[in-house]
Amino acid sequence: MVTLLVEYAAKPRLEARKDRVVERMRLRRQLEARLLSVPYDLMYLYGLESATMAWFMGAQNLEDMSEECGQLYVEFGKFSEGLPKRQRDVVGGYLLQLSSTLIALQFHVFMYKQTGIIGQLIQDHEVTKVGTADHIHMMVDTVYECLAGAYSALVLSPGRPVRYMRRIRKFAQHQKKMAARFTNNFGAADAESATAADTPVSG
Repeated sequence: MVTLLVEYAAKPRLEARKDRVVERMRLRRQLEARLLSVPYDLMYLYGLESATMAWFMGAQNLEDMSEECGQLYVEFGKFSEGLPKRQRDVVGGYLLQLSSTLIALQFHVFMYKQTGIIGQLIQDHEVTKVGTADHIHMMVDTVYECLAGAYSALVLSPGRPVRYMRRIRKFAQHQKKMAARFTNNFGAADAESATAADTPVSG
């Protein structure tokens, strides 16, 4: 009788916990799949360094995908509490850096559109790249690094603790270097955009 009473009282809570675990696993697999597919959806971003019509394709690609990429962090938050703290911090760090980088790219697009520089550069057929092409290229690289890092960190399993912790530390170190590089690059690009905007690169 006592056993039946305990089972009767505990079973609903156990079932609820099981449902939460199953749902977190589903959401995790869903995000893993999205992190693999998003890079293909961003294939035109490198066009933003070009002083051709490819620039407009890149700008449209950025506009179409920015909100969806920002949503990745929201989706991660729905199940992240089920991950070990260090792993959660690393994955979340990559996704936040992704959002910051896309905002920086949006700033570049805004500046080129508002000043009318991109139109002038496209009309000058001797120019192949915008003046901040190197900065833009680095930021697009960072977007891809963030997606790859978030995926690789998310699929890690703590089943082999030593290897798991070693990988987590490497990811954390990579994040710090990437954040520092991004900050330095964006500061330089910001100053370059504000002063005049452009020094076109000829082909």
